[in-house]
Amino acid sequence: MKQTISLSCFLIISMVSCFFVQQNLSEKREELLKASYMAYTLPSKITGVLALEFKGIVSDFLFLKTTTFFGDKFIKQESVGEKQADYAYESIKIVTDLDPWFWDAYLFADMLLTWDFGQIDKANELLLKAKKNRTWDFKPAYYLGFNHFYFLKDNKKGSRFLMEASKIPGAPSYLTSLAARLSMYENQYQPAIVFLNEILKTTQNKGLKNEYEKRLKTLIIMDKLEKNVHAYHAAFNVFPETLQDLVDKGIIESIPDDPYGGQFVLLKNKRVYTTSKMIYKRK
Repeated sequence: MKQTISLSCFLIISMVSCFFVQQNLSEKREELLKASYMAYTLPSKITGVLALEFKGIVSDFLFLKTTTFFGDKFIKQESVGEKQADYAYESIKIVTDLDPWFWDAYLFADMLLTWDFGQIDKANELLLKAKKNRTWDFKPAYYLGFNHFYFLKDNKKGSRFLMEASKIPGAPSYLTSLAARLSMYENQYQPAIVFLNEILKTTQNKGLKNEYEKRLKTLIIMDKLEKNVHAYHAAFNVFPETLQDLVDKGIIESIPDDPYGGQFVLLKNKRVYTTSKMIYKRK
C-alpha cells in the first residue's frame, strides 16, 4: 500500500514539474522566435557532436539558414552591420567545420564579407581553409589571389596565389601569364583590365562576352582619365578639382560617356570613379 501511495505521489509530482517546465520552455520558445535567430548559432564543437553521422545534412541546414537570413535582409533592403558580418563569418565557419569541402559556403562568405562588409581578412581566412581541404580545386587560391590584388593591393601575394592556382589540374591555362603580368601593376584598374582581356580570350557565350567587353571598356576609360589627372598635375603642379578641369585646360577634349549610363567623377583622393558602379542605370 505504501509503495502504491509513493508511486502515485511521484507521478503527481512529475506531472506538475513537467507542466511548469513545459510552460517555461514555451515561453523561451516564443522569445526565441521573436528574436533574430542570428544570435543562436552553436559552436561547431557542440554542433558536430550533436550532428553525429549527419554532419552533411546539418551543414546544409545551417547554410540554408544563413543564406535565408541575408537574402531576406537584401530583399527588404534592410541595413546590415558589424553584428551581421560576425554572424556570417561564424556561421560559415561552423558550416565548413562540419563539411570542409562545401565550396558554395566558402564562396558565399567570400562574396558577402568582401563586397558587403569589407571584412577581407576574415574572407581570406575561410578561403585558406578551403584551400587546405579542397586540394584538387584551383578556385580557393584563385579567389585569394583576386582578394589580395583588388582589395588589399598586395600584388606580390596575389601573384603567388594565382601561380599556385595555375598549377592545379583543371585550372584555366591563362592563370600563369595573368599572375606574371598582374605582378607588374600597382593601381586598381590595370589588374582588372588585364584580367578581363585574358577572360575574353576564352569566353564563347555572346551575352557574357558583351558584358565583359563593356566592363573592359569602362575600366579602360577610367584608367586613361586617371593618367590624364596625373598629366594635369605634372603640367600645373596641382591636381584638378573636377574632371571638367581637364577639359578646360585642354588635357582632354571632353569627358567620355559611361557605357553603363552613369557619370565619371573625380574623387577627393584623385581617383576616377563612375556613379553607375558599372551597373546598368534604368531609364
